[in-house]
Parts: sequence; structure tokens; C-alpha cells
Amino acid sequence: MWNKRALIAATVMITTTGMLAACGASGSGHDAAPAAAGKPLVDKANWPKATPQRGLAKGLSLPLEAYMQTYADTVTLDTATRHLQEKCMAGYGFDVKLTVAGATPPPNDNDANMERRYGLTDRATAAEYGYGLPEALTDQPRQKVPDLSEAQVEVLTGHGKPTKAGANGSFVAKAAPKTYNGKKIHAKGCAGYAAEKIAEPAADLQLVSELNGRSFVQSMDVPAVKKAMGAWSQCMKGKGYEAATPTESAELVPHTDPASQKEIDVALAEIDCKRQTGLVKVWFKAETKIQKQQIADHRGRLTAAKAENTKALTAAGAALKD
Repeated sequence: MWNKRALIAATVMITTTGMLAACGASGSGHDAAPAAAGKPLVDKANWPKATPQRGLAKGLSLPLEAYMQTYADTVTLDTATRHLQEKCMAGYGFDVKLTVAGATPPPNDNDANMERRYGLTDRATAAEYGYGLPEALTDQPRQKVPDLSEAQVEVLTGHGKPTKAGANGSFVAKAAPKTYNGKKIHAKGCAGYAAEKIAEPAADLQLVSELNGRSFVQSMDVPAVKKAMGAWSQCMKGKGYEAATPTESAELVPHTDPASQKEIDVALAEIDCKRQTGLVKVWFKAETKIQKQQIADHRGRLTAAKAENTKALTAAGAALKD
């Protein structure tokens, strides 16, 4: 939310090739590039909780979160999509194993990113990692993308493998044949077939994401937030750090892995000054008010988006039982 490090906590890390991105599968590939002995590929214990469990943001949840897709939702949809794709491929005689969802969980449960929405808030984590993330979130099992043949790519995506064309480095892909071994290929391949079955509400959820970003930006102009931010900045100055916002404090020292003592000191100062000035509480209160008004202004579309997400999850559940 604030900088490159904070954005790590706001983004679900998905590693795919351009070819498999069209498949709707999350995570990297299927065969784990060795996970630690005894560790499962998907460990739900590492999945983010619905709300922060400790620190200054403990238990905080913004109104728009009720309309967001949770990480568990995402995993369910991706798992069902993968299942449908593999089943579809099997219909053409291909035994293809695609990506496993849920193996590389993000630090946050949804787009609100409450853990770091207002900068660092968890002192215990900062004392060990500075502005970095816990090892459970950075030392995750990698998965190997399956090496598909040209025919498998065509059946899966509805087009051939992308090839580089021209001096500008652009890639193009030729359309797939109409059929494979006499069986008609779906217009957008098995990936398109699975997407139609699940009908994930990406377009509808985009509004939620946009409103979430707007409320954050607007909240920074609220007088109470400006006042609290000024007090926070003075507190940081008293500790020897010149920073007008948490964005600036995060850039005072370079991030290293493991975190240096200097980085940890700045991180702890940022959190301690937030506790002293009540910045997180003030900011959260201001943004809550803004989001409540957003919901009132867009209730119809938000309700429809939530209903579409529920519908997609129902379809995913049915697909996984098949």
C-alpha cells in the first residue's frame, strides 16, 4: 500500500507463464520443487486470517471487506477451475496436472490488507523482520510449471504456444485447429470452458477494488488524519528520524534479508509512534466513515458483485464434487 515492501503484503503472489495465466490457475506449477521434508504443499495454517490477530490493527475490518473475495474464496475458485481444466483435458486423452492453489498464501486475506494498510502495525514481527515478511510467507514451496506439448497448449488455451515476432519482442500465438483427434476444441480451450463453468466475477469485484483504493487516498485528506499524521511525524523526529508519512520512514534505510538492526529500529519507531499518537485508530475511523458512504452510493452494484461471487463459489463447490 505504501511502498514496494508494503505492496508485497497487498498482493497475492502468483507465478505462472503467460501460457498458463490464461488457465486461471494460481500458484506456480504442479510438481513442488522440493518442499521441506514433512511439510505439505498446501498448509492452511499459513493462510491469512480474516482480520489481523495482533498489533495495532488487531481485529480491524473495513466495511468494504464484506464485499471482497477472501483468500479461501480465491483458492476454492482456482482449485475448481484447475479441476475442470484437467477433466476437460482428459477428455482429449491428456493426463495434465496443472497448478495447485493455496500453496503460496499472501500475508493478507483480501485487498484491504489491514495488516499493513496504514504501514507497519505488528511490533513482534517488526522486531524480527523489520519491514520484511515472516519466513513462513517468504520461504514457500515453489512449483514447477508443466511442460506442455503444442497440442496440449492448443487444447488447453484455444491457441498455440506464443512465439516471438518482430524486433520489438512481442509474442503472437496462432489459433488452434478446430479439432483434436476428431473432437472439437472449445473456442478458448479447456481454460475458457472452465471459466464459463465457474464464471468468476472479476469485473464486478473490480468496483470493490477501486473503491478500496479511493477510500484510502481520500482518508489522507481528512483533517483528523492529517493532525494525527503530523503528531506521528513529530514523534519520529524525537526518535531521530525525519519522516512525514510511513512511506518515508520505510525508505529511511534499505531493506536487507535478514533485516539489519537499523531497519528494525526504524520499524519499531514507526509502530511505537503510531501507538503513542493513535494514528491507526484515527485513520481507521476516518476511512470507515468514507467506505460506509461508498457502500451507500454503490449498494446495488456491490450487492450484485457479492451475489456473483457467491454464485461462482457455489458453482466451484459443485464442480469439485463432480
